[in-house]
Amino acid sequence: MPRLAIGTVLPSSNRMVERVLSAILPLFPEVDGCVARIPYWGQGMGQPADGYDLGSFREAARLLGHAGVGVVCWNGTRGAALGLAHDEALAAAMGEAASCVGITTVMATVRVLERLGVRRVGMVAQGPVEEAVAHAAGLPVEVAALRGLGIRDNAMASAVEPAAIASLAREVAAGAEAVLIWSTNLPGLALVPELEAEFGVPVLDSASIGVWACLDALSLDKRPAAGLGRLFSLT
Repeated sequence: MPRLAIGTVLPSSNRMVERVLSAILPLFPEVDGCVARIPYWGQGMGQPADGYDLGSFREAARLLGHAGVGVVCWNGTRGAALGLAHDEALAAAMGEAASCVGITTVMATVRVLERLGVRRVGMVAQGPVEEAVAHAAGLPVEVAALRGLGIRDNAMASAVEPAAIASLAREVAAGAEAVLIWSTNLPGLALVPELEAEFGVPVLDSASIGVWACLDALSLDKRPAAGLGRLFSLT
């Protein structure tokens, strides 16, 4: 029997999700991680302003299907600003092209927030505040506070110093039931253990949510890991 495999579709400018895969998949030595990309290199660059270029996603998913993946995930957060219906349609299109389950990071985030019973979040986002507000509106929770890093060039997000993210996270944590690091190209995963211990609430890194959703879709055993324990104990 072939080994299990998960498929991840990334923005062409993303340099973070592969790092997250490398951090998480050693916990699942029976699983291979396969990656494909679609054109997206900045805010509004490479995809239509009001939706997704489904053709590029279908092709990426079709090629991942050649590797026999059991699930394919769009690991990007743009769907929160577009509306969940766009991501649901995208997931269906990718799943059909790859002949497997299709999901997105936004869909998975909604599920995680519901499982945790979170109603108020603090959000740290990649772009300017006005874009962060649009993303916040697409999530089924109240955003108690948000901060934006003001980064429109998507590739630059991966170069943000983790200390800068941690500083903003501290600003939005008060009164929040969870803190959400909202960009799959921000280096947030390594901050999770320290910030969860400091805040006493879940700290959710969006890139790792997408990877976890893939593993969850394959019904794999949940294995606690530093910084991921809250996600790994949700089911």
